[in-house]
Amino acid sequence: MTLAVSYDILGGYAGLMNLGHSAFFGLGAYAFGIALTRGWPPPAAVVASVAVPLAFAALISYPIFRLRGACFALATFGLIPLLELLALNLGGLTGGSQGFTIPLANRIEVVYYAALVLAAWTVWVSYRIAHSPLGLALMTIREDEDVARSFGVAPYRHKLRALLIGAAPAGLVGAVYAMNLTYLTAEVVLGTEIALVPVTMAVLGGSGTVAGPIVGAVIVTAVQELLWTRTWYLRLVVYGLLLVLGRLFVPGGLVRLPALRRLLARLGLGERIYAR
Repeated sequence: MTLAVSYDILGGYAGLMNLGHSAFFGLGAYAFGIALTRGWPPPAAVVASVAVPLAFAALISYPIFRLRGACFALATFGLIPLLELLALNLGGLTGGSQGFTIPLANRIEVVYYAALVLAAWTVWVSYRIAHSPLGLALMTIREDEDVARSFGVAPYRHKLRALLIGAAPAGLVGAVYAMNLTYLTAEVVLGTEIALVPVTMAVLGGSGTVAGPIVGAVIVTAVQELLWTRTWYLRLVVYGLLLVLGRLFVPGGLVRLPALRRLLARLGLGERIYAR
């Protein structure tokens, strides 16, 4: 859920489908794991899991934000195989295709509470952005970047802020995920499947809303639990079907269905943003 909500800060509010958002997740996992294997204390490793994705986000921001629409989506998606290839070839640092052991692996209690706190914090950040001048600027850029610029909105600066804000929790959840692994490999944290997960959750639930990625995360997780044991080899197909069916039958996402909107309002989760 954290990955979906953090994706939607740029992907939903600014309308930029960042298919490479999971790169921050993978970098956070690798930074955390490598730091631990080098003898860093856990708090310093956590800092590294945020610092590395933030540095990478700042590095790629200028070239990718010169692109729009499908070109932006394809360019960001290309970051995933690029990083996976680097991880496989930097064997001295990453362990190559074999990966490496995480010293703090299988700390179930720590992982559970860390994931819960991180998810709550990320949702709070998303809510604050949705009701802030930054959120308004991002939504203006989403509707028409040229018009936004004519009104004095600086598109690059605001998109960079959204990218950095989304990269931080993605890196942290990568660190939390790494703690739950025995071995960390490129296939696990930098694969195509993990790249599609946050996008599917956000689009299915309702991209550009606070509650949408949460609803999408619940549904996608339920589908995983129901189908994965027997149809694990169809995971990418299932993600694709969920995206296509969601776009066809609920283009605004499930959270924008009238019945669900009324339910969310009763729960105090009413949305400020409904239409793109």
